[in-house]
Amino acid sequence: MQQFGVLTLGSRLKRLSDYLFAEVQEIYLQCDVPISSTYFPILRLLHGTGGLSVMEIAESLHLSHPAVSKQTVKMLKENLLEKTTDSDDQRRSLLSLSEKGLDAMNKVEPVLEEMKVVIEQFTDFSSDNFMAGLAVLEERVLSKGLANKVIDRLSPFNIVELSRHHEKSFYDLNMAWLERYFPSQISEHDLALLESPLKYASQHGGRVWVATREMNEQDVVLGTIVLVPHDDGQAGEILKLSVAEHCQGKGIAQALLSHVIDFAQSVGMVKLTLETASCLTAAKRLYDKNGFVEMSPPKPSLYERADVYMEKILEKKSRDFAERNENI
Repeated sequence: MQQFGVLTLGSRLKRLSDYLFAEVQEIYLQCDVPISSTYFPILRLLHGTGGLSVMEIAESLHLSHPAVSKQTVKMLKENLLEKTTDSDDQRRSLLSLSEKGLDAMNKVEPVLEEMKVVIEQFTDFSSDNFMAGLAVLEERVLSKGLANKVIDRLSPFNIVELSRHHEKSFYDLNMAWLERYFPSQISEHDLALLESPLKYASQHGGRVWVATREMNEQDVVLGTIVLVPHDDGQAGEILKLSVAEHCQGKGIAQALLSHVIDFAQSVGMVKLTLETASCLTAAKRLYDKNGFVEMSPPKPSLYERADVYMEKILEKKSRDFAERNENI
């Protein structure tokens, strides 16, 4: 529809609206939230204000009286609302949340927090032209799937060793990160690891882990990390610590890094090293918090983008951790 410009503005906005309502409904369904996505504005308003008349709801939300009346009739039938008579005016009815409605709003609150994060990522761009901005928003929303991203953020995750069926996701996630931050600095070393992580790990005696969550009896990769031992076997290098953009802030990077630190200690490594870029401030904070110290690099980096070299001295631990993970 973009070829017709502003003449299809209404149709494009409606398409976007219909898609978002459907995605939100899918999220509610998967999270067992017993409301319709179309009810949310009224429920949120009444949750904050208490009892209001249909006219007051319509005026507050800038909706038509018939539209609000139609919605509230459905919500009354579903026992999400209750109707009472205004004590100051017996001719006037007030609508408020029922106990079921209050329970639903309490249940949906953490879902809304994660939904807000993902939608803010979709809308995080600038444009001087509304139609050009609309095209960007359409591309991000319609092609990237709001529901799955929100469920990714809400679901518990596991850290497992990379398997063959994870390889495409490993490539896609890390390539998306490189293209976002360093599109002109993707090296042959990057590609060798991204295209064949299991082969790369085997050739270098390394290990690859992924953070995953289950969906429809399959696991979705949310983050990755690689550990490659140095030639002396006493130290190891951390590579490709990456988390899907929409899942950042959920502790996945910390969990992956902690897993590798524990594993390295359990197999007798005495030091971990890594390279990063000074522009990646969030990554640098994570490494600082976990005891990595910036040092002078012992040799030139293979990566043009890497301008920070860090080390962490490890304490020895038992091999129990390694034994538990041999068959992951």
